[in-house]
Amino acid sequence: MQLLRSILFSFLLNLWGTIIPILYSPTFITRNTKMADHGAKIWSIGSLWMLKKLCGIEHEIRGLEKLPQGPCIVACKHQSAWETIVMHLVFHHPVYAYKKELEMIPFYGWYLKVMSGIKINRKGGASALKDLIKQTKEYLTRGQTIVLFPQGTRVPVGAAVAQHPYQVGVTALYLACGVKVVPAALNSGKFWPKHQLVKKPGKIILEFLDPIEPGLSKHDFNQQLEQVIEKRSNELAL
Repeated sequence: MQLLRSILFSFLLNLWGTIIPILYSPTFITRNTKMADHGAKIWSIGSLWMLKKLCGIEHEIRGLEKLPQGPCIVACKHQSAWETIVMHLVFHHPVYAYKKELEMIPFYGWYLKVMSGIKINRKGGASALKDLIKQTKEYLTRGQTIVLFPQGTRVPVGAAVAQHPYQVGVTALYLACGVKVVPAALNSGKFWPKHQLVKKPGKIILEFLDPIEPGLSKHDFNQQLEQVIEKRSNELAL
């Protein structure tokens, strides 16, 4: 039964991801980012509702009181697609960093081009890193929060950091932008495993941790970020 529910959820999630861009298709012409971001929020609400009703997966968000009043960078553990959905409900017009290749996907990719987002060219080398910093600073100036996944990909629960090391992007932004970085831990991979069709009933917990203030060295920042995210994510997965 859970397999059938999971298959139905996957089908409806993809369908919903096509319907929203169609409903908000005027944004393709107007390039109205705020309207596109609103559509993303509606998509998130519907997606999480389906996840709860069909797969029995609820969620809890902790540590909201630790989020700064102004714009910041959120460095979140990445275990499933769930965390790419929920941030639209936590922040006002959040800015995700995403692979440029995703823009090739019909409807979804076209919509990404209009939404608030930072496109990453993984083959761009130093120039890509400079562009990442430039785009991030522009959004921070507008008062928007940046959401990054430091390891750059979904990581199975319990996987060693050596297999999926933390990337240079979040460190470069920390050093260049002068804003707080908020680590975020979660256990989403326990219920929505990577590369597995069946979703497991339960409660996903997303927890925002103490912000890392500007001013640390590259080494100290990297060490603190990795330690707090990994420690708390492993605890939540128990």
